[in-house]
Amino acid sequence: MLLFLDVISPLPEFCVIDDNKVILQEKIIQNESDKLSDNIIQSYIEIDKRLNLTQNLKKISTTIGPGSYTSLRVGSAFISGLMISRKIPYSPLSIEDILNFNSKKTSKKNLGVFITSSNNQQFLCYKNEDNFMEYNKIENNKYSIPKHIEIIFFNKTKINENSQLEQIQFSFFEEFYKNYNNLIFKKNIIIKPIYISNNQLLN
Repeated sequence: MLLFLDVISPLPEFCVIDDNKVILQEKIIQNESDKLSDNIIQSYIEIDKRLNLTQNLKKISTTIGPGSYTSLRVGSAFISGLMISRKIPYSPLSIEDILNFNSKKTSKKNLGVFITSSNNQQFLCYKNEDNFMEYNKIENNKYSIPKHIEIIFFNKTKINENSQLEQIQFSFFEEFYKNYNNLIFKKNIIIKPIYISNNQLLN
């Protein structure tokens, strides 16, 4: 079995894949006022009881940000404990991965991702013209979309309803499920979440 944890979306969720089939997709919290830290362990325990997940777990993955600092910290700590204690191979799912997957699918290089995370925190991510990742936290609805961007992928709401730019909705789970065979899983990996503060990468 393969466990995927999405901690970027406003409602974090566990997903389990077995034999290339989705056998579970379950929200950890039911509304954004709930705390991930209060629910993640109990949610996992209930899934473990139903699927005997811990004993059958072969691989594990999680989104690494950017997103809510608290959700990323809680999710990374939980996955690290599970991964280390069970010696399970791990692979992160990054925004750069999502851009690369969709660049191949759309045959376009200049893509961006607009993220809405918990507490309505919003981030604009893209590769700059030198092909390096840029991560920008949007504050007070102030942002500018680089002119070279051709398509924006968004997980909850469009970055600008009035924009003529092509915008396509996605989910982190769907991106993971369609592409997890392209990820590289390794043991003894240190999880490095992408924390953004004042548009500075903190790690």
